Amino acid sequence: MTLELTVHLPDGYHDFLIAELADLDFEAFEARDEAVVAWGPVKRWSDVHREHVEQWLRRRDLPVRIDERVEAPHNWNETWEASIAPVVIGPFLVRPSWHATPPDHADKILLEIDPKMSFGTGYHESTRLALRFLPGLVEDGARVLDAGTGTGILAIAALKLGAAEAYAFDIDPWSIENAAENALDNRVGDRFVLREGGLEVISEGEFDVIAANITREALRRMLPGFAEKMHDGSSLILAGLLQTDRAVMLDALADAGLTLRDEATEGEWWSCVSHRA
Repeated sequence: MTLELTVHLPDGYHDFLIAELADLDFEAFEARDEAVVAWGPVKRWSDVHREHVEQWLRRRDLPVRIDERVEAPHNWNETWEASIAPVVIGPFLVRPSWHATPPDHADKILLEIDPKMSFGTGYHESTRLALRFLPGLVEDGARVLDAGTGTGILAIAALKLGAAEAYAFDIDPWSIENAAENALDNRVGDRFVLREGGLEVISEGEFDVIAANITREALRRMLPGFAEKMHDGSSLILAGLLQTDRAVMLDALADAGLTLRDEATEGEWWSCVSHRA
């Protein structure tokens, strides 16, 4: 039997909750208006898992509104695929492999991204903010680092903008597998180096552009390491941050010897570009 779990919460938190539920063995997801619906085997769900989700919501000051329903076996893949459609972000068209390129967007830079369980579909504000910064920062021949790569979308976008090589890491094995598949689908696999783990798995020296779309605390921990991998002309893109995180992150950037160069917002989300002071 299948458990259908519905968690009611604002749109801006959907991708983050989906990543959390994937760790709890849910196997398919659908983002709806003010809710995320997830499906998984009933036998893998427990009161401990429910308490985990409830605490995740409380830590973000969100109401705890969770509905559970047991149903007959569900075609998870069909539901998931139906929820993903092409989206234009700056010069990019992001679409999954099962959709054709709309004729009126044939001039866009195509990013063919099949998200599976990984974060980074282009539907979340933080991903869109980071993508919009890339064209003004990635020059031909650039060396790029994508921290917490998820689907690999930022690294793939940088390579399609002319970067010579992109390194990426993620602590989740399924993200590494997903990003590798997406890199091959976008024909940039020969210039894309993927490693499982944290920043410590990147032993290479300086990068021209570093992009990190993660969480606030993860970004704060990594800032000194990012700074060590930057030269005077490098740029660091930070995303995955709320507007309320701005003051904290500006202090953290200063502590790491980095200075704000540009910033942007979408909805309640904030993103910035910094360089070495």
